[in-house]
Parts: sequence; structure tokens; C-alpha cells
Amino acid sequence: MDEQRAQRLEREQVLSEYGTWRLTAEEDAPVAEEIRTLETLLRLKAEQQASPDPGLWTEALATELLTVVVPRTVIQPREHVMDLVPILIRFVTYLRETGRWHPGSMSATEAPAVLGGLEFAALEAADDPSRRSFSTNILGHGMALGVDLEDEDELAAFMHWYNALPDDERLALSETGRLEQPTAPYDRETALAGVREEAAESPDRPWFLPEPTTSEGPRGMAELDLGPEDYAASDFVRAALALLELVGDGRRLTATAGLRREDTAELLRALGMDRSVRSMWDHPEIVGPWITLRDGGWLEVAGSRVRRTPGPVPVVTAQEDPEGFIEVGHALLTALLLGRDARDPRDGGFQGMPDTAAALMVACSADALPVHPEGAPQRDREEIARWLRVRRDLEGLVAVGALSRDGERFRGAGALLVAGAALLRDRSA
Repeated sequence: MDEQRAQRLEREQVLSEYGTWRLTAEEDAPVAEEIRTLETLLRLKAEQQASPDPGLWTEALATELLTVVVPRTVIQPREHVMDLVPILIRFVTYLRETGRWHPGSMSATEAPAVLGGLEFAALEAADDPSRRSFSTNILGHGMALGVDLEDEDELAAFMHWYNALPDDERLALSETGRLEQPTAPYDRETALAGVREEAAESPDRPWFLPEPTTSEGPRGMAELDLGPEDYAASDFVRAALALLELVGDGRRLTATAGLRREDTAELLRALGMDRSVRSMWDHPEIVGPWITLRDGGWLEVAGSRVRRTPGPVPVVTAQEDPEGFIEVGHALLTALLLGRDARDPRDGGFQGMPDTAAALMVACSADALPVHPEGAPQRDREEIARWLRVRRDLEGLVAVGALSRDGERFRGAGALLVAGAALLRDRSA
């Protein structure tokens, strides 16, 4: 497991435990909203401030995070900014009470007062357009106009309107975050119609896919000589097989149709992850295989129980039948990709197809795929959005253990390459 993934899993565990702690103290607390806010703060603290430990909070770290990093990177309404400090103070209380407060932090007893003193400064920074990035100013204006930034069509429509503005108005908006009297006021329906007119995409190579830089180039199917060890090395395959072994003849399910807490904990231990558990649905490394096994017909849910079924390919061990193990490993990875391709993006399906398939094949090449494509700052918003959809798809595959993120590159193994080829064949059929 790479360092960044380990840090992400630690954040998820801490936030899951925080949610339980919070509900214990206040049964109707808005836990989901607080966890989303804290997830953003902890991620930015790790990525922007090189401080991944959720329990380490110095006054300098907190000040920079709330008054520099967040205003520059997070698009949010003013009322959400006002909630940042109170939520962070509650989180500090949780860290102190659960023994997670890092010894290198500021005094735990003084921390609430220190953070409280940052409340006005955080609000002032969020209101200052010079403290925000140009994209934060632009999208913040969109939010003020009522644009749903989570809706890809609405975001594309807003950026279509923005890109059509005169140069001086685009500059003013990017610098100030407001545009009082635009030449053409934003109209949602007109902007959406403009996007639809340009919807026919050219078949050229996506801009974010680099040209091969090694003499080897992408690995071809004929070059691959995969053995059982290649599939045994896949975290996704290992988790799927461990899940099938756990379920066996049957297990009871929770009210949310997931494994019970004790079964989830047992499965995590079998995978080498001894962590506290609140819900199976908090652990993508289990949820991903669970959904694939149900899609592929290896698991059957009936009422409040789940049981193992033969599935399309018999499950065998590498020791029993090496060739059969290769077949089931390939079937599992292929079922994962085909299932995500068939599922609606709102239900966890791929968002960036067909670009995602092309990116996946590059990630499985000798060069792998950069997380931060070259030339991104020079691209317009629609091109960036196109890459972000693909990146979200790839991050989803990383989360379930099918793909790895090696430093600044997405990297796939030969077993995933073969499954990706099956996906391409299915799409072209």
C-alpha cells in the first residue's frame, strides 16, 4: 500500500470514528455535513501543507489552512465558511478525548480559543477576491448565480457563457469574483443550448494523454505472459476472493443491505487492515468487490442474507488450478470494469467514457499516466472538466484496489490491461 493511500485510509477511519463520537454526544447532529467539511480540511492539510497526521494542529498550520489554503482552493457559500471554525473546534475536542491529539500540536486546552480567534480572519479571507484563485473567483460567481457546480451540464453551460464574454469582462470576473453588468447576462437555458450545439466531440486523442516517452511504448496483448501471481498481486482480486470466502454459505445483512460490523472487521483483518468499523459502506476496498461480485453473479442477496453462488466462472485457488485461477482473476477485473461502464454515473458508474478507457490503457503502459497532465494550466475550463471526470474514474479504481497511484502517476498492472482490452472490445461490439 503506497503512502498516499495509507494516509487517505487513516483519514477515512478518523472521520468514521468522529461521526460515531459526534452522534453519541448529539443524536441529531448534522454528521454527514461535518464529515464532508472535515474531509476537505484534512485533505488540504495533507496535500497543500505536507501535514497528513489528522491529530497534528499547530497554530501556524490552522492559520494558514483557514486563511490561505481554503480561500484559494475551496468554492463555498459564506454560511459554510462561518461553520468551519465551530466544526474544527468540535474535531479538536474529539481528538483530545480519544487520545489522537498529537504531542507536537498546540496546547489542547488552548486550541479552542486559538481557533475561535481565527473565525473572523477566515471569513475576511474568504471574502477577499485577491486571496482566491482565478478559478475560485469564477466558479464562486457561478455559485452566486445559482449554478449547481456538481452538475456537469450546468458547469459546462456556465463555462460556455464565461468563455464567450469579452476579454476585459473575463479578466474582471477572474480577479474580483463578480461582474455587475455583463455584456450578455447569464441565462441557463441559452448556455445549455450552446453547449449542446458544441457537443459533437472530435475523435482526436484526449489532450491529457501523453505521448509515449520510452522505446517500449504501451504493452501489447501479445507481449503479456500472465501467471497466477499477476492476479494474486491485485488488491481487488484478493479482496473479492476473501469476501467470497467470508460469505460462504451465507451471512446476515444489516438494514442497509451490507455486511455486519463484525463481519466487515473480520474481512478487513484478513486483508491486513485492522481498523475499527462503523459500516461496510465506509470501506471502498470492500464495497467495490461487493458490488462487482453481485453484478457478476458470485453473490446473491435474498431478504436479510447474502450467500455465495457459483457465478459465471468457478472460483479456485492458484494452488488447486493455476489456469483456473487466472480465469477467475480476469473475470473479476473484467466484471468490475464492465459493471462500472454499464452503471449510471450517479450510481457509481464511469463518468468520463470513452476517455476513461483510453486513459486506463495508458496507465497500464510502460510510462503510466501522470496525475497532473502537462499543460493543464493553459487549458480552458471545459477541457479541465473533461480530465477531471476521467481522473475521478481512475481514483475510484485506485480506491477499490484495481489500479495503483504510484507517486504522481496512475499505474496499472498487466492483469488490468487485459481486462481493459475486454472493456474496449465490449464497447466496440
